[in-house]
Amino acid sequence: MSIDLSPQNEQFIDQVVARGDFHDRGQALDQAVELLRRRQELLDHIDEGTKQLRTGEGIELRGEEELRAFFNRIQAEGLQRRQQCKNAR
Repeated sequence: MSIDLSPQNEQFIDQVVARGDFHDRGQALDQAVELLRRRQELLDHIDEGTKQLRTGEGIELRGEEELRAFFNRIQAEGLQRRQQCKNAR
């Protein structure tokens, strides 16, 4: 497959490969596409959350203790997902 990149992006990829951040251009481009995929997933989650808020599905948290417990739960879930992703590789 042929990919047309701007001269600035070509130069950047060459720099990160020369610096040793990636083994080759393909690996750098694969990482770039993965980041784009994650960005799109995040935007999709934001859209879904916005829709839920508009339809009254939001969660009301009262006080610092509830907020802290909520964030602790999110953090624990995130760490669990991260570990699952590592184990899947």
